[in-house]
Amino acid sequence: MMQRWLIALRRYRLGLIGLVLLIASSAWLLRRDPTVVESETHWTSSDVVSVDWLHQQMESSGAKNAFIVVEASWAELKDADDYLDGHIPGAIHVNTDLLETGYPEWKVKDIDSLHQQLGQLGIGSHSTVVVYSRQLIAAARVWWIFRYAGVRDVRILNGDMRTWRAHGYAVQREVRTLNPVLFAGTARTDWLATTKDVEQMVSDHSAILLDVRSRAEYLGETSGYSYLDAKGRIPGAYWLGDADDGSHIYKQRNGMLRSPEQVLAEWRRHGWPPVSHTRGAVPNDDLNDSCDQPLVFYCGGGWRSSVAMLYARALGFGQVRNYSDGWSGWSTDYRPAELGSNRSESSNRPDDWQQVPSGRRRETGRETRD
Repeated sequence: MMQRWLIALRRYRLGLIGLVLLIASSAWLLRRDPTVVESETHWTSSDVVSVDWLHQQMESSGAKNAFIVVEASWAELKDADDYLDGHIPGAIHVNTDLLETGYPEWKVKDIDSLHQQLGQLGIGSHSTVVVYSRQLIAAARVWWIFRYAGVRDVRILNGDMRTWRAHGYAVQREVRTLNPVLFAGTARTDWLATTKDVEQMVSDHSAILLDVRSRAEYLGETSGYSYLDAKGRIPGAYWLGDADDGSHIYKQRNGMLRSPEQVLAEWRRHGWPPVSHTRGAVPNDDLNDSCDQPLVFYCGGGWRSSVAMLYARALGFGQVRNYSDGWSGWSTDYRPAELGSNRSESSNRPDDWQQVPSGRRRETGRETRD
């Protein structure tokens, strides 16, 4: 009996030592590799793919040239340090400036210009594109613009180069470009809400407006941009939390995406959708069936709202649009500044444009609802 007790005690001690070693080794791994701090989320939406899926496609001889990998950033190639320091093999770099009008409005380009630009990048309407970026908002912006312009199959990578490297996959530093093609796609106008559309929606309450800027922007305490004077929000808009990367509502600290279920819980925490709007506890078709009005997401200029639209699609909402012009387009008109005119209150911009209030209604302070 004593011998059995000693054996049991020895096994207990060995098990305890093993547990201590396991905890210590796990802590060491966490210090070495921050990508394992938070777990990988799995998506059923075709809009998002994993690094493992992408690597498998790249390893398949029949799929090597079947899709285009894009690293997106707000930088010219010569200044795109992330891309030049190492990117996914075969990836091309896309400067988001190529897709927007630039200062002072930073709006998405008109469709004809987008088609011309996409063709110059070597992207056609039938291309399959996978987009990634250190900034989720940049990847989502490019994803949305490509889809809006008429590229039929565009996906976002669940993660960034940290995720790719953590899996041990090869990295390339060679710059890659594609031969130009003729872009012959048709714009998806149902993905866009224009300022005129939103004016009508505010007037007749025909859509649900969802603001994904910071709380301070929503309350009208700041415009959120160094080059924009106007403060406030579109009347009747719900606030769903800040979709910027730094808020970590949509993006984990390790660079990977949060699950649609997690984001839905965050939206509900902010008061939308009301519990009465959903019969299920997780994303499913009930969400779309119970919401008979279109959802229109907006931020300052279309970047953060693209992230929210990605998640709304994954959650099963069928009527989803991006008000790409956002608060800037709603609140402000731009005119060439007259000679000798005073510079407006924001100092981080040239003197050759003058901001003029649009005259459209706006709200500030805490929300009030009928």
